[in-house]
Amino acid sequence: MRKQLIIFAFLILGLTSVAQTTKTYYNSGNTSTTKKFVGASWLPGTILLADGSELVGQVRGYAYKGNDISSFRYRVKKGDKARTIKAMDCQLISYDGLIILSLPKNLKKKFGKRMFYVALYYGEHLTIFQNPKAEVASSYSGSITFNEGQMLSYLALKDGQISKITKLRFRNQMKNIAWDNQKFMGRTTDRSWFKYDNIYKIAHFYNQTKN
Repeated sequence: MRKQLIIFAFLILGLTSVAQTTKTYYNSGNTSTTKKFVGASWLPGTILLADGSELVGQVRGYAYKGNDISSFRYRVKKGDKARTIKAMDCQLISYDGLIILSLPKNLKKKFGKRMFYVALYYGEHLTIFQNPKAEVASSYSGSITFNEGQMLSYLALKDGQISKITKLRFRNQMKNIAWDNQKFMGRTTDRSWFKYDNIYKIAHFYNQTKN
């Protein structure tokens, strides 16, 4: 029994350590809803590995599937040997002002193959990230499109559950996700604030006011 308690204590300490590490990456600013892309240039970056340890140095996008990133390269500094980092190797990557999350490829499952998702907003209780299958607003000859380049849907991660948020049904979908925050729900009556184009600030407000 004592041995089981010791093992359980180590597991709790390990999970707490990982949670404290990920907290340093939470967002605190503003960003647009246009699609974000991961570049291939060597830039300062940090990789949070699956075990909670960090690699700090230079990072770049390495392999792509269409516009989506499938692996990164990491090195301490120029001239050093680089290593490839895949989604199964890490929890997240901080690169060029972006947070790239490692999540299951099949978001309905907690295990199995993993892939990278670019986060619009990364927070303690609620995270919003790019939907790889989302359509993007675009214009064509003779037309006018507002918010060209805007992603028309995102994915939300809360309490281990994934929800889809679309521009068309944003208000109802967001209320269904955030119903457990009374202060947040009270502010949803402000339609000039509670709108799809403001999703970053909305997610940040939810995290700030969630008990």
